[in-house]
Amino acid sequence: MSASREKKQRQSDLDSLTEKQKKDHQEAAAQKRKVITYWIIGIVAVVIVVVLLVWNSGILVRNVTAATVGEHKYSVTDVTYYYQMAADTQYQWSQYGLSSYDPSLPDSEQIYNAETGQTYQEYFQTQALETLTQVTALLDAAEAEGYTLSADGQAQIDAQISSIEDFCINRGLSTSSYFSQRYGKLVKESDFKRLLTDYVTAYDYSTSHQNSLTYDDAAIQAYYDENSDTLDVYDYRYFFISGSTPEQTDEEGNTIEPTEAETAAAMSAAKLKAEQALEEIEGADDREAAFIEAAPKYVSESSRENYEEDDDYSLTTNSSGSSLSSRSFGSWMMDAGRKSGDVTYTEDTNGYYVVLFLDRRQNTAPSTVDIRHILIKADLTQTDDPATEDTDESAVPTQEALDAAKAECERILAEWEGGDKTAESFGALAEEYSDDTRNDDGSLYRSGGLYEDVTSGYMFSAFNDWIFDTARQSGDTTLIENPQDGQQGWHIVYFQDKGAPSWKASSENALRSADQSAWLDGLTESYEAAAAEGMSQVG
Repeated sequence: MSASREKKQRQSDLDSLTEKQKKDHQEAAAQKRKVITYWIIGIVAVVIVVVLLVWNSGILVRNVTAATVGEHKYSVTDVTYYYQMAADTQYQWSQYGLSSYDPSLPDSEQIYNAETGQTYQEYFQTQALETLTQVTALLDAAEAEGYTLSADGQAQIDAQISSIEDFCINRGLSTSSYFSQRYGKLVKESDFKRLLTDYVTAYDYSTSHQNSLTYDDAAIQAYYDENSDTLDVYDYRYFFISGSTPEQTDEEGNTIEPTEAETAAAMSAAKLKAEQALEEIEGADDREAAFIEAAPKYVSESSRENYEEDDDYSLTTNSSGSSLSSRSFGSWMMDAGRKSGDVTYTEDTNGYYVVLFLDRRQNTAPSTVDIRHILIKADLTQTDDPATEDTDESAVPTQEALDAAKAECERILAEWEGGDKTAESFGALAEEYSDDTRNDDGSLYRSGGLYEDVTSGYMFSAFNDWIFDTARQSGDTTLIENPQDGQQGWHIVYFQDKGAPSWKASSENALRSADQSAWLDGLTESYEAAAAEGMSQVG
């Protein structure tokens, strides 16, 4: 039967019904339509709830491709990890006033580059792609070489995860809450561990390659000969003659900017003073003494007292050539014909430097040293005095306590000197007596009190000066007082060994760094990175 005939038949059947039967039929049909409608609404509601749950979980967004690097695809989750890494770096710089980045504001509303209008979001996305490109190339190369993560690399991973766990415990957070607060819905704990492992493995492999690069003495010497100007160290004196105009304000206290004529006049006056100072110093039999005497007469009023009270306030020693390169007198200082007693003046942005050359030499100081130490902290026996607001006496040891700490160091040193006087026996005493940082099991964090590859400036001044004294020899010992807050007491220091001379280490490191950069460039040059549709969800 055709559809039209069926329809006619149904209509004929209806016409044959009584009015009551027709009414009952209509009500039944309506009820059926109602049930079907509710059923459809219910299904739609369930679908909506499921979609919302999935969306809020980030599943739909997380797995969308945000970037491609060569043949590799990276999700929104992957790129977000590296995006946050770039953001963290900018935040750290902002703490030192080196960046304008404010994490409390949307990245898309903060300008990174005023000239191009690039936002921080765009900048972080670019940085994430660059890092991903290098990581991808390194991981591919490591896999091809059969490289496996080193023990040190695994220790880095474990330490970072442990640090996060400790942070969560201290703050009463679950790790899931931590990652939610840090990355939103995009990076889960499992994602973080996977991405961290990839990142550490990549750079563990890179470090392994860099450490494998070696150079003979001829290559190192050749590099030094070519770059001695920046590798050598310099001794000199200098003072600055300001060419700035005196600050002026209007009746309302607003600063009045100087005119070009006023600025030029101030610089001319400063130059005249520099010429006078130069003439005065050059005409003296003892130019260094004349320089010391002249400095207070030509510097600004605010600096004069410093030069009057300290003859060495103008003195700079062991300044690397690399640090001089940016100074207005740097090229003059590094001139091959420069000799002790030469004096000049150079123009700078807001005035003139008067400079006296004293010495230039190869930097033979050790690049690093290995030392052991035993720290005996002074007991804290005082209670805080509420009357002294700027001092917490409970954190300050008495002289008696400091003397007791020194006496204990003298006793321990005598015990060592009464034995075989080896590095190992010193280390054993460090494990027994030292108040330096310890592990949970009670052992010293620095086993045997050993600090390896210590660079200049790492330790506090008195400690640093002793261990980097060029006369230092293996087996030397001394006692040094520690004045630092929370560390007040005395050290027994044992000098174990010294690294290569600084000029040699710097030359070798420069060669290694250049070759490593070329190697990395070679690895990444065939990898093209591009943003994909999911990049809009990053940041």
